[in-house]
Amino acid sequence: MLETYLSWYREMRMDESEFRSVTDHLAQSGLTLEHPTLGCGMLLDVVGEQVKLPAGRILELVGLSVGPLCMQFWLSADTDVVCDVRYVAPDTQVLTFVLGGLTESEREQATEAVQRLIQRELDRTLALLVDPGGETADEDGDALVLYGRLPRGPRPDRVQFRTDRLSTVPAVLAGAEVTDLGNGLSAVRWP
Repeated sequence: MLETYLSWYREMRMDESEFRSVTDHLAQSGLTLEHPTLGCGMLLDVVGEQVKLPAGRILELVGLSVGPLCMQFWLSADTDVVCDVRYVAPDTQVLTFVLGGLTESEREQATEAVQRLIQRELDRTLALLVDPGGETADEDGDALVLYGRLPRGPRPDRVQFRTDRLSTVPAVLAGAEVTDLGNGLSAVRWP
Protein backbone atom coordinates (compact mmCIF):
# COMPACT_ATOMS: atom_id res chain seq x y z
CA MET A 1 0.00 0.00 0.00
CA LEU A 2 1.20 3.49 -0.84
CA GLU A 3 2.38 5.54 2.14
CA THR A 4 1.47 9.18 1.60
CA TYR A 5 2.12 12.14 3.83
CA LEU A 6 0.33 15.47 3.57
CA SER A 7 2.11 18.17 5.56
CA TRP A 8 0.18 21.41 6.01
CA TYR A 9 2.39 24.33 7.02
CA ARG A 10 0.33 27.00 8.75
CA GLU A 11 1.28 30.47 9.94
CA MET A 12 0.69 31.05 13.64
CA ARG A 13 -0.06 28.44 16.23
CA MET A 14 -3.71 27.55 16.66
CA ASP A 15 -5.42 28.21 19.95
CA GLU A 16 -8.09 25.82 21.18
CA SER A 17 -10.97 27.52 19.36
CA GLU A 18 -9.03 27.66 16.08
CA PHE A 19 -8.15 23.96 16.33
CA ARG A 20 -11.80 23.20 17.16
CA SER A 21 -12.76 25.04 13.98
CA VAL A 22 -10.23 22.96 12.01
CA THR A 23 -11.47 19.67 13.47
CA ASP A 24 -15.10 20.69 12.87
CA HIS A 25 -14.28 21.45 9.24
CA LEU A 26 -12.49 18.11 8.80
CA ALA A 27 -15.47 16.35 10.41
CA GLN A 28 -17.76 17.86 7.76
CA SER A 29 -15.62 15.94 5.25
CA GLY A 30 -15.86 12.70 7.22
CA LEU A 31 -12.57 12.94 9.16
CA THR A 32 -13.44 13.14 12.86
CA LEU A 33 -11.28 13.65 15.94
CA GLU A 34 -13.72 11.72 18.10
CA HIS A 35 -13.84 7.97 17.54
CA PRO A 36 -17.27 7.18 16.03
CA THR A 37 -18.20 4.44 18.51
CA LEU A 38 -16.00 5.05 21.54
CA GLY A 39 -16.90 8.72 21.85
CA CYS A 40 -13.37 9.86 22.72
CA GLY A 41 -10.27 11.08 20.98
CA MET A 42 -6.99 9.18 20.72
CA LEU A 43 -3.47 10.44 21.16
CA LEU A 44 -0.64 8.08 20.31
CA ASP A 45 2.19 7.75 22.82
CA VAL A 46 5.87 7.48 21.90
CA VAL A 47 5.54 3.78 21.06
CA GLY A 48 2.32 4.20 19.08
CA GLU A 49 -0.10 2.98 21.73
CA GLN A 50 -3.49 4.66 21.89
CA VAL A 51 -4.22 6.97 24.80
CA LYS A 52 -7.95 7.65 25.10
CA LEU A 53 -8.81 11.22 26.02
CA PRO A 54 -11.89 13.38 25.72
CA ALA A 55 -11.72 15.17 22.37
CA GLY A 56 -11.97 18.49 24.23
CA ARG A 57 -8.77 17.67 26.12
CA ILE A 58 -6.92 17.06 22.84
CA LEU A 59 -8.21 20.40 21.53
CA GLU A 60 -6.97 22.03 24.72
CA LEU A 61 -3.50 20.45 24.45
CA VAL A 62 -3.07 21.56 20.85
CA GLY A 63 -4.31 25.03 21.82
CA LEU A 64 -1.71 25.21 24.60
CA SER A 65 1.10 24.35 22.12
CA VAL A 66 2.59 22.00 24.72
CA GLY A 67 4.81 20.37 22.11
CA PRO A 68 4.50 17.80 19.38
CA LEU A 69 1.41 15.59 19.59
CA CYS A 70 0.36 12.57 17.60
CA MET A 71 -3.37 11.88 17.28
CA GLN A 72 -5.83 9.91 15.22
CA PHE A 73 -8.62 11.22 13.03
CA TRP A 74 -11.29 8.73 12.03
CA LEU A 75 -12.90 7.91 8.69
CA SER A 76 -14.82 5.06 10.34
CA ALA A 77 -14.67 3.05 13.57
CA ASP A 78 -11.77 0.97 12.22
CA THR A 79 -10.09 3.36 9.75
CA ASP A 80 -7.88 6.14 11.03
CA VAL A 81 -5.57 8.83 9.72
CA VAL A 82 -2.66 9.61 12.00
CA CYS A 83 -1.94 13.31 12.40
CA ASP A 84 1.31 14.66 13.83
CA VAL A 85 1.14 18.23 15.13
CA ARG A 86 4.48 19.97 15.56
CA TYR A 87 5.89 23.45 15.70
CA VAL A 88 8.77 24.92 13.69
CA ALA A 89 10.16 28.43 13.68
CA PRO A 90 8.55 30.67 16.26
CA ASP A 91 5.12 30.83 14.70
CA THR A 92 4.68 27.96 12.26
CA GLN A 93 2.58 24.91 12.99
CA VAL A 94 2.76 21.77 10.87
CA LEU A 95 0.02 19.14 10.71
CA THR A 96 1.18 15.99 8.92
CA PHE A 97 -1.53 13.54 7.93
CA VAL A 98 -0.27 9.98 7.39
CA LEU A 99 -2.38 8.15 4.82
CA GLY A 100 -0.64 4.78 4.96
CA GLY A 101 -2.78 1.66 5.04
CA LEU A 102 -5.77 3.39 3.45
CA THR A 103 -7.50 2.27 0.30
CA GLU A 104 -7.30 4.56 -2.72
CA SER A 105 -10.83 5.77 -2.02
CA GLU A 106 -10.02 6.51 1.64
CA ARG A 107 -6.79 8.31 0.65
CA GLU A 108 -8.79 10.45 -1.78
CA GLN A 109 -11.40 11.26 0.88
CA ALA A 110 -8.74 12.27 3.41
CA THR A 111 -6.77 14.26 0.81
CA GLU A 112 -9.91 16.10 -0.30
CA ALA A 113 -10.76 16.90 3.33
CA VAL A 114 -7.30 18.42 3.86
CA GLN A 115 -7.51 20.33 0.56
CA ARG A 116 -10.90 21.80 1.55
CA LEU A 117 -9.46 22.75 4.92
CA ILE A 118 -6.55 24.54 3.27
CA GLN A 119 -8.92 26.47 1.04
CA ARG A 120 -10.82 27.58 4.11
CA GLU A 121 -7.58 28.50 5.91
CA LEU A 122 -5.81 29.92 2.85
CA ASP A 123 -4.85 33.17 4.58
CA ARG A 124 -2.89 31.14 7.19
CA THR A 125 -1.50 28.51 4.81
CA LEU A 126 2.18 28.58 3.87
CA ALA A 127 2.25 25.33 1.91
CA LEU A 128 1.06 21.75 1.56
CA LEU A 129 3.70 19.10 0.90
CA VAL A 130 2.47 15.95 -0.82
CA ASP A 131 4.97 13.17 -0.26
CA PRO A 132 4.01 9.71 -1.55
CA GLY A 133 6.48 7.28 -0.08
CA GLY A 134 7.25 9.55 2.87
CA GLU A 135 10.86 9.92 1.80
CA THR A 136 11.30 13.63 2.56
CA ALA A 137 12.71 14.23 6.04
CA ASP A 138 10.85 16.75 8.22
CA GLU A 139 13.85 19.07 8.31
CA ASP A 140 14.07 19.04 4.50
CA GLY A 141 10.39 19.90 4.18
CA ASP A 142 10.84 22.65 6.76
CA ALA A 143 13.82 24.11 4.89
CA LEU A 144 11.90 23.97 1.62
CA VAL A 145 8.82 25.78 2.93
CA LEU A 146 10.35 28.16 5.46
CA TYR A 147 13.71 29.01 3.89
CA GLY A 148 13.28 28.18 0.20
CA ARG A 149 16.05 25.55 0.19
CA LEU A 150 15.69 22.44 -1.92
CA PRO A 151 16.29 19.14 -0.12
CA ARG A 152 19.58 17.42 -0.89
CA GLY A 153 17.88 14.06 -0.70
CA PRO A 154 14.42 12.99 -1.80
CA ARG A 155 11.91 15.75 -2.50
CA PRO A 156 8.17 15.68 -2.02
CA ASP A 157 6.21 14.78 -5.15
CA ARG A 158 4.71 18.24 -5.17
CA VAL A 159 4.28 21.29 -3.01
CA GLN A 160 1.36 23.67 -3.09
CA PHE A 161 2.38 27.20 -2.11
CA ARG A 162 0.04 30.11 -1.70
CA THR A 163 0.38 31.84 -5.06
CA ASP A 164 1.09 35.20 -3.43
CA ARG A 165 4.11 33.63 -1.63
CA LEU A 166 5.91 32.28 -4.71
CA SER A 167 8.22 35.29 -4.85
CA THR A 168 9.57 34.33 -1.39
CA VAL A 169 10.98 31.00 -2.64
CA PRO A 170 12.86 31.78 -5.90
CA ALA A 171 15.47 29.03 -5.39
CA VAL A 172 12.70 26.46 -5.07
CA LEU A 173 11.18 27.55 -8.37
CA ALA A 174 14.41 27.27 -10.40
CA GLY A 175 13.93 24.41 -12.85
CA ALA A 176 10.52 23.54 -11.38
CA GLU A 177 7.20 23.19 -13.14
CA VAL A 178 4.76 25.69 -11.59
CA THR A 179 1.03 25.41 -12.16
CA ASP A 180 -1.42 28.02 -10.92
CA LEU A 181 -4.34 26.00 -9.55
CA GLY A 182 -6.66 28.99 -9.80
CA ASN A 183 -7.71 28.78 -6.15
CA GLY A 184 -5.00 30.86 -4.52
CA LEU A 185 -2.52 27.98 -4.62
CA SER A 186 0.19 27.04 -7.10
CA ALA A 187 1.58 23.51 -7.46
CA VAL A 188 5.34 23.15 -7.76
CA ARG A 189 6.93 19.95 -9.12
CA TRP A 190 10.46 19.06 -10.06
CA PRO A 191 11.48 16.96 -13.06
